[in-house]
Amino acid sequence: MNTLPTAGAGYLDDLYARFLKDPLSVDPSLWAMFAPYADRSDGVRSEAAGDGRLAVACERLTTAWRLYGHLASSLDPLDLNQAPGHPDLSPSAHGLDDGDLDMPVAGTTPRDLEARLRAAWGGRFTAEVMHVEDRAARDWLIEAVEGGLYADPAADERRGRLDALLAADAMETFMNKRLPTNKRFGLEGLESLIVLLEAIVGDAARAGMDKAVIAPMHRGRLTLITRLVGKPLTAAFSELLGTPQVPEGTEASSDVPYHLGFTGERSFTDAEGTERRIRLTMPSNPSHVEIVSAVTLGKTRATLDLRRRDGEADPTARVLPLLIHTDGAFSGQGVIAEMLQLAGLPAYGVGGSVHVLVNNQLAFTVKPEHGRSSRHPSDVAKAIGAPVIHVSSEDVDACARAGRIALEYRRKFGKDILVDIVGFRRRGHNELEEPMFTEPVRYTRIAETPGIPQRYAEACAAAGVVSETDAQAMVESHWSTLDDAFDRAKSYKPNAADRLQGRWSSLSTVGEGAVPVTGVGAARLRRLAEASVAVPEGFALNAKIARQWGERLDTLDDGINFGTAEALAFASLLEDGKAVRLTGQDSRRGTFSQRHAVVFDQKTGAEHTPLAELATSPHHLTFADSPLTEEACMAFEYGISITDPDALVCWEAQFGDFANGAQAVIDQFLVAGDDKWLRQSGLVLMLPHGLEGGGPEHSSARPERFLQMAARNNISVVACGSPANLFHALRRQLLAPWRRPLVLLTSKSGLRHAEAQSKLSEMGAGTRFRPVIDDAGVECDARKVVLTSGKTYFDLAAARRERGIDDIALVRIEELYPVPETAIAEILKKHPKAEVVWAQEEPENMGAWRHLDPHLARILGGLRESGARATYVGRDAAPSPAVGWGVWHKAEQAAVIEAALA
Repeated sequence: MNTLPTAGAGYLDDLYARFLKDPLSVDPSLWAMFAPYADRSDGVRSEAAGDGRLAVACERLTTAWRLYGHLASSLDPLDLNQAPGHPDLSPSAHGLDDGDLDMPVAGTTPRDLEARLRAAWGGRFTAEVMHVEDRAARDWLIEAVEGGLYADPAADERRGRLDALLAADAMETFMNKRLPTNKRFGLEGLESLIVLLEAIVGDAARAGMDKAVIAPMHRGRLTLITRLVGKPLTAAFSELLGTPQVPEGTEASSDVPYHLGFTGERSFTDAEGTERRIRLTMPSNPSHVEIVSAVTLGKTRATLDLRRRDGEADPTARVLPLLIHTDGAFSGQGVIAEMLQLAGLPAYGVGGSVHVLVNNQLAFTVKPEHGRSSRHPSDVAKAIGAPVIHVSSEDVDACARAGRIALEYRRKFGKDILVDIVGFRRRGHNELEEPMFTEPVRYTRIAETPGIPQRYAEACAAAGVVSETDAQAMVESHWSTLDDAFDRAKSYKPNAADRLQGRWSSLSTVGEGAVPVTGVGAARLRRLAEASVAVPEGFALNAKIARQWGERLDTLDDGINFGTAEALAFASLLEDGKAVRLTGQDSRRGTFSQRHAVVFDQKTGAEHTPLAELATSPHHLTFADSPLTEEACMAFEYGISITDPDALVCWEAQFGDFANGAQAVIDQFLVAGDDKWLRQSGLVLMLPHGLEGGGPEHSSARPERFLQMAARNNISVVACGSPANLFHALRRQLLAPWRRPLVLLTSKSGLRHAEAQSKLSEMGAGTRFRPVIDDAGVECDARKVVLTSGKTYFDLAAARRERGIDDIALVRIEELYPVPETAIAEILKKHPKAEVVWAQEEPENMGAWRHLDPHLARILGGLRESGARATYVGRDAAPSPAVGWGVWHKAEQAAVIEAALA
C-alpha cells in the first residue's frame, strides 16, 4: 500500500531546495512559507523547522484525507460493511505526535484540522476527486466538499424532501398491500434516491434547463416514473392491474410495466418565485438495462444537434443527460466502459452527463466480493477522470447535497460526474424473492432497521421543520391520492397509442402509405457528383484518391460504382435539407478505402469534407470514426434514430460480423423497439458481407440472424448487387412515410467489380428501389431459374458467360425482407417449367435459405401443382460461416457454381 513520507525536517529542507531551484516543482500551497527565506541558502531548519514541519505535515495530512478519505467513510446504512481506512489518514503517518496536535499552525491546530477533514471526507458523505486532471475542476470540488456547499438546507427544502420521501414510501407500501404478487423492483431501502434526483432536476430547471433525458433502471421504476417524471398514477396502476397499454387493434407486443418509458413535465420555483418548467423523458428499456444509458446519450446528442440546427448557441446549457445505474451492472457490464469512453469524443459528446449509481451492495444474490475486483462499483468512471461522490442513503440531506453538487459541476465544467448512493434492498431483488436464502445476516439487520422516511420525519419534527401532525397529514394526503388513482385504474383504458408524436406526427405506422419515387434528375446528379469530389484551391489531395475521384466523374453515365452511389445518396439528402450521420469503424475512409468522405491535405494534414458544402448547417452532417467497439456505439446511434426522424443515421461495422458485439442492441432495441415500445427507428446498419476466402471471421454479416427476427415489417434486409439500389435504399429511408431499420449487407470485392456498376439513368427521375432484378438476357421459358443475391450473382454470371449457357435465368433478390413475393411470382410466371433454385455462398444453416424456403414454397404453390419447392444450392451446413484456407474456399465456391449451373 502506498504511503506518504513523513514530513520531517530533512524532508522540509529537500522541498525548500527544490523551491529555490524551481518554485513550480513544489506544491503552490508551500510558497507562502518558503518565500521569506528565498534569499538564503542555509535551509529553513534553523528558523522554520518548527512551524514549517507542522505546516508540511498538515498539508500532507490534508492531501491524504482528500485522497483516501473515502476509505474511512461510513457509507453503509446497515453498518455491516466497515470502512477499511488507510494508514496515511493518521497524523502520526506524517510525523505528528501527541505533542504536536495542539500546536498552532496556519490559524488552526493539527487536531482541529484532522477533525474538519474527517467531517468533510470521512462521514456519510465523501468524494474521490484527486484523480481529476483539470486543476480548476479539482479545486472547485475540494472547496465544495470542504466548504460545505449545499450542506445547510433551509426548512422549506427539508419539508420538500420529507414530502418526496413520504410519497415514495406511500407508493411502495400501497403497492405491497394492493398488489402483493406483482414484480416491481421496489425502491424501499433507497427512498433517498428520489430526493437526490429531485434535487438534480429541480436545480436544473432553476438554472434554465428545459429538458432532461433520463436513463432508467428497474429499481424503484414505478415510483420514479410517477413521482419524478410525472406519469399519472392511474395509468401506472392500470398497467400493474394487467390492462394492456395499447388500444385494441394495435399490432404490438408491448412490454412489462417496469420497462415502459414516459415523457412528462415538472415545474419548480426559483429564488425569485418564478415557475421553471422542465420536460423529462425516460425512454423504455429491456432487462439488459445498462444499454439504455448509451441510447439515452444518443437521444441527448440528437436533441442537441436539432437545437443547434435551429440556431441555439449552447444547447448543452439547457439539456441534461441524467443516467441512472445499479452497482452490479455498472461495474460488471462492458457496455459501461464503452459508453464512458464516448464522453469526450467530438461525434458523441453531450456536454457531460450526471451519473447516479444506485448501490444496493448486492447484485441479485451476488456479493460485491464475488462481483467485482475494484473497491467501489463506481471505479470504472475514474478511467475518464470523472469525479465520484459517495453518499449514504441514511443521510437524506447529504443525498440532496450530492445531487446538487453533481449538477453544478456538470454546469460549470461540462464533464461527467458520478454520484454513488449507498443503500440496500428491503425486499430482495424483487418482491417475489426470498432474500434470506442467501443473505440471512443482512436481511435480519434490515428487518430491524426502521425506514428512512420515518427516521427523517422524526428528525424534521425534532428540528421544528414540521410537526408530527403535519407529517401525518402528508402521509394521509398521499394515501388518499393513491386510493383514488387505484380505483380509477380499474376502468382505465388508453384511448390512443403513444406513438408518432411531435416531430414524428407527419409519419405513419410501418406499411401504411406508399413509398414515393426516390430517383433524382440526371443534371442534378452530375452536379452532386462534382460537389462530392471538390476540394479547396491549393489542397494537396492524395494522388490515388484524385485518380479514383477522376474516374468517378469520367464514368458517371454508365459506370457508377457503390462508392459513387452512396455519395450521391448522401449528397442529395443533404441538399434537400436532411441530416446525414455516418459513424463506425474506419468509416471516414472506409474499411476498403472506398469512401474517402474526409480527405487529408498531404502536406499539412488538414481535413476536408466535400459534402459539407451541401449541408444546410455544420450540424446536418457527421462523418466520424468510432472507437473500436460495437454495443455502446450502435446503441448511441439507435438513440439518435428514435429522436430525429429527419436524419439518415448509419452505423458501419468494419466487417459485418463485428455486429455480433452489439447483438443485445439488435435483439432488444433495433428489431423490436417499435413492436414493444411503439418507437420507430430508421437506423441503417452497414455490414460488409461476402465469403471471399478471408476465413470464418470477416466473411459473413450473419444475415440469418436478422432474417430470423424479421416479422410484421419490422426491418428491411437488403443485399445490394446494384449500386443504383444502394442509392435508392438510402434515400428511401427518409422519403418513406415511416421509419424502419435498414440492414445493408454491403459489398466488399464488389466495390471494384467491373460488373457491379449502374447507369445514371437507373438513379434518374422516376426511378426507385427494385427489390428483384430480372434477367434481361433470359426473359422467358428458361430451363432453370437461379434465385440469388449479393456477389454470388456476379460469380454465376461470369461462369454462365464462360460456358455459353443461355437457358438459365439468374434473378437477383435484392431485398431479403420484406420478401418481395409478388415480384418474384411475376418473374417465375414467365418460366412455368423451369427448375427453381436458390443459390447462396453461405452454409445451408446460414444465409437466407431457411428464411426464404417457406416463402418460395408459397409462391410456387400458387403457380404450380401442390408441393412444388425450390431447391437449395450452397455449402453444407457448418458451425462456422466460412473455412480458414483459401484453397478450401475456392473448391467450395466452385462446387456451388457448378451445382447452380448444372
